[in-house]
Amino acid sequence: MAKHYRLIQFIKILVLAIAICILMLYVKSRSSYNVNIGFPSDTSMYDNPLIGFAPLADEEQFCEEAKLVYLKLTWAEWEPREGYYDIAGLEERYHIEKWKSQHKHAVLRFMCDVPRSKSHMDIPEWLYDKTGTGTFYDTEMGKGYAPDYSDAVFREYHRKAMEALAEYCNRDHFVSFVQLGSLGHWGEWHSRGNNGESLMPGEEICTEYASLYSELFTNAICMTRRNYDFAMDRGMGVFNDMVGHSGDTAEWLDWINNGGSQHTSVDKLTLKPVPDIGLKRPVGGEFTSSVPMEEIIGSGLGDVLQYVTSSRMTYLGPKVPDYTDKNNALIADSILRRMGYRIYLSRLKMLYNYSSNTLNMSLSFRNSGNAGFYFDWPVTMVVFDKDKNKVFWQGLDLDLRTLSKDEDVTTTVSVPFSEKISDEFYVGFYITDYDGTDYVKLAQFPAENITYFDDVQIVYHYPDDNKKDKE
Repeated sequence: MAKHYRLIQFIKILVLAIAICILMLYVKSRSSYNVNIGFPSDTSMYDNPLIGFAPLADEEQFCEEAKLVYLKLTWAEWEPREGYYDIAGLEERYHIEKWKSQHKHAVLRFMCDVPRSKSHMDIPEWLYDKTGTGTFYDTEMGKGYAPDYSDAVFREYHRKAMEALAEYCNRDHFVSFVQLGSLGHWGEWHSRGNNGESLMPGEEICTEYASLYSELFTNAICMTRRNYDFAMDRGMGVFNDMVGHSGDTAEWLDWINNGGSQHTSVDKLTLKPVPDIGLKRPVGGEFTSSVPMEEIIGSGLGDVLQYVTSSRMTYLGPKVPDYTDKNNALIADSILRRMGYRIYLSRLKMLYNYSSNTLNMSLSFRNSGNAGFYFDWPVTMVVFDKDKNKVFWQGLDLDLRTLSKDEDVTTTVSVPFSEKISDEFYVGFYITDYDGTDYVKLAQFPAENITYFDDVQIVYHYPDDNKKDKE
């Protein structure tokens, strides 16, 4: 009897020991999934949407190698006859369908007064016949016609023209940045008559124009030539069309950093200090025509690089250097390296959860670029098995607009565990625009080693990356 009892106890102990061993082996096998890996960024990467040079959209050679194209449109071109908006002419002139098919994005400016060498008008003749309250000028700026922007009839028809233009742009997300034109020479919100007098309307009318843009263009970010109070309060970006002119750019940066004011025909427009605007809203501009390009990218290159960096620029256009010329390749590269965002996965933490049989992942992201990312584009994580088949995917709760270089923004995902991924799996991401046609490349280091499965950029491979981390 005693022997039989001891035998039963021995068997129980043996079974328990075997169970404990099996459990320990199971725990050990699962512990290899518990990782904490940091990733560096490659700040040299700039081949991404919404950043870089933005050449005029009819300069096909330049546009082929750019991510942005620039559309400039006068009112006379947009509405040659009252109520007729020349969409077909706009699309043909600027090859819009071609650029859309290549997943590019656009900067748009609408203008009512473009100084030229000959007397002319940039508003439609039918509108001049209804108003005629503006000023024909012949100054050092050139020749042209400055409308009376405060004229009630002019403003009424301007609203209709802008409603039609915004309706066209809001059909998709091709136009991503809209520079507030409409007012002033070149749509730059400064205008002078023959005696040097300001032809700009006062703050109340200017605020009305800015509000109209903000109200109508729902898919794009609006931007102003100067950091006006009413524009900054509406979340607009800014642009500097004098890049390459050291004096004018220094003045523009002083407005950005310290504020200031601008005289009009009525009162002053107040400029609001926004020293870090490039982190939250876009900063654009173009190279000035007042300085030869060979000087800008020659003896003046140091100043250009400094100003592009300090103003946190995202794009430059439509006047750009000939970056298709191999002789300018290094110069173009040095400018582009200082522009825009660099989004990357900075840390991956993974822990196997025994109770739920899941891999719980903590995903941290940063933006190591000099400027922010300004759109809440969707981010999706994908897990592939060893045969590169998708086994899991999920949209992340991540707002790219909140990323900076100083602090991680972290989100979590629980991946169901299965035998399909027990030995080997890959983790990847894709960031698309709202239309799902354009992709952001994560700035993982080194950029030349990017691997894709379909359109998904692979960032982590188990078990290889675990070994690298331990080394």
